[in-house]
Amino acid sequence: MLKEGSISLDRQGRIIRFSNSLEEMLGYSPDEVMGREFSIFVPPGAESPVEAFLSGPEEEPHHASRKTGILRKDGTLSEPYMSIHPLRDRTGALYSVLLTLSVRKSGLPAFLTEEFRRIFKFSNDGVAITDRDGSIIDVNPAFLETYGYQRHEVLGKNPRILKSCHSTRDLYERMWQDILDPAKGFWRGEIINMARDGSEVPVLLSINAIKDEHGDIRNFLGITFNMTREKKLEKLRKMYIDHIVHDIRGPLTSISINSELLLMGQELPEKARKKLDVILSSAQRIESMTSDILDFSRAENGKLVLRREAVMLSETVRDAALPFEGSGKKLLVNGAPMSDGALDFEVFADEDKLRRVIYNLLSNAFKHASEIVDISAEAGAEGLRFTVWNDGRGIAQEEAERIFDAFFQTAEGVKTGGAGLGLSIVKSFVEAHGGRVWVEAGKERGVTFGFTIPLAGC
Repeated sequence: MLKEGSISLDRQGRIIRFSNSLEEMLGYSPDEVMGREFSIFVPPGAESPVEAFLSGPEEEPHHASRKTGILRKDGTLSEPYMSIHPLRDRTGALYSVLLTLSVRKSGLPAFLTEEFRRIFKFSNDGVAITDRDGSIIDVNPAFLETYGYQRHEVLGKNPRILKSCHSTRDLYERMWQDILDPAKGFWRGEIINMARDGSEVPVLLSINAIKDEHGDIRNFLGITFNMTREKKLEKLRKMYIDHIVHDIRGPLTSISINSELLLMGQELPEKARKKLDVILSSAQRIESMTSDILDFSRAENGKLVLRREAVMLSETVRDAALPFEGSGKKLLVNGAPMSDGALDFEVFADEDKLRRVIYNLLSNAFKHASEIVDISAEAGAEGLRFTVWNDGRGIAQEEAERIFDAFFQTAEGVKTGGAGLGLSIVKSFVEAHGGRVWVEAGKERGVTFGFTIPLAGC
């Protein structure tokens, strides 16, 4: 069974830190050894590796472990692998020494092998290795570059030195629950850490529990991908989207208004009237696409603001359905033609966004329906349950799994045009209300899209 721990010594070789995991390995408690010299662990007549290091040349030793004789408290001899890590201040002067001890049955730990060390050294991702107690025993150059530290400033420290105000207790609890879960053993996610100069560093972090052949944790390996550049580009992209959409809307409004004025103001040849109808229809279609892009950008950017109020569902559905009256296809509500009194109940929601959700679902349904689009709505335990069914062709399960992704369109959807954001906006708006969306797929005929949102305010 693998046992591992670390000891920190001052410049004179006195013990200033003794990890709890060494108590079982060597029989001493931390209180029994604090302040004493490392020589208490050296067998009679043997040379102390620490004394040899402290009295030797100033250059750093190789990191490879060497087997070393260590006396336990009961006088028996242990032969752990020991690595010596010098800790130096900014001037290069040695102020402490970190020792890592590990007892194992078979060879060196993987992270100390030459093959790993080559990968470790030249990786573009920041890598930190800690012992089982969470003390850093090594970091690679990319880690130091990412956070602005020198090696001596992080060795022996806990990775908590990187913690920013964005990292909550709940985040760390969930993180360590995954890492320590025997069935999982790792955590991966985006997090904002803090560099030495106090600046924030967005990273994609992966922490893995390194286990021995018996399943016992011996180390933790943290791999950091610096996302600073990606986040800056993402911010610029979102700003660009907002600006370009606003710039497009000006000329579009002018085209729409002038087309309508020409159609209303004078007698025109039928051929000219048809061309103006095409121009007006195309402008309205582009306006709808730019609205989709702007709404999606705002939802992604965290700028989606809800203005909740009591909303009569029947009125919202009627407004959302109005543009489809001349489509030549039937709109049913719960299997019957829409009538006064249908869907007559209130929902506490953002009326504009709820109307947009229903409009986008109806727009998708009317594009693909053969003859019928059927709305169903009811108040239940989940709140408002709203579905839109159309009698067109079904979609495959593979398509259903991606149907709410941004810019994804089925082969049939590509033919009907659009930006491919309508259903993504549905998902964003519904989830902002605390609800969920789904699609029922795999049918030869007919597709059902649905969502639920709470009836009352959160």
